Amino acid sequence: MAKAPRPSINDQLAAIAAQGTSNVTTLPRGNVETGNGQRDNAAPEHVAPAPAVRLTPEAEVPDGFKRRVRVEKPHASVYAHPKVFKAIREIAAAQGCKPHDIYLEGLRLALRAHGRDFDALNRGE
Repeated sequence: MAKAPRPSINDQLAAIAAQGTSNVTTLPRGNVETGNGQRDNAAPEHVAPAPAVRLTPEAEVPDGFKRRVRVEKPHASVYAHPKVFKAIREIAAAQGCKPHDIYLEGLRLALRAHGRDFDALNRGE
């Protein structure tokens, strides 16, 4: 005798919703508190919006919880034959460093050949 089929997730969610009791309080969409203590959808026009604050990776939010914020980093892909990457990994292992350090060394040499300073550019100067 076969077992009865297991209810789908949608059936389970519908059963939970039909119970009518919930310990979750939801607010209407757009009901967000701004930095000046007023609701975003009810802010008067004469009040300037709160300045944008760049949060650190683990910034403290008002209710005491920590929020992780992803800080975007510039990204560039390097295309080369897999043997090139294998050779760079071998060089890095022989020198006791990471392949990334070898890439940075190559960038320094290439920029120096064209009259640029990698470290100054990397600092944003």
